[in-house]
Amino acid sequence: MTDLGFEIEIIQQYWIGGVVKDDEDLCSHGDLYIEIGGEVLSDGSSGSPWTLTAAGLYLLRTCFEDYRPGDYGSQLVPCCGFSMIPHPDSADAVLIFGCSTGIDWQVSHFADNVELSTANGAKAILALKQYTSIVLRFISKVEDFYGPPESKILPTDPEEQKGFKMFWTEWNKLKAGIADKR
Repeated sequence: MTDLGFEIEIIQQYWIGGVVKDDEDLCSHGDLYIEIGGEVLSDGSSGSPWTLTAAGLYLLRTCFEDYRPGDYGSQLVPCCGFSMIPHPDSADAVLIFGCSTGIDWQVSHFADNVELSTANGAKAILALKQYTSIVLRFISKVEDFYGPPESKILPTDPEEQKGFKMFWTEWNKLKAGIADKR
């Protein structure tokens, strides 16, 4: 565990099916190590691939707002994200649908700090700047693997196409917002 009490590291990142490059898979997947306050939430041994792009977007959101398990319609680190569509209540957000499997914890903001707490009661308190640095490092690794989103082959459904584009618009807007706050 880090001195901060929160660690999220990509153990391995891949496309479903084990191909080297996949222009049709709109999400990167992988194995993660996640630890909060001494509790290990994931160590890569679950056998379940996590959807790292969705996790990246959700973690970016938590840099600006509190999160309670289930707030985004899934978990902070979901197993899968079958489809992305524009959020009906927001011009700037996307909904990602997947299964009920995932890793979740609560994120609460107070003053210039963030408290992370698990269902089992483990907690970590970090300065917001430390937390956003960890999130930025995580999403940078996702982006490096993923490559340019514009090289992807989009689904034929217009709502899913729009959802994919909104996903990356929201991602980049949140990322830029963190840079503006630093």
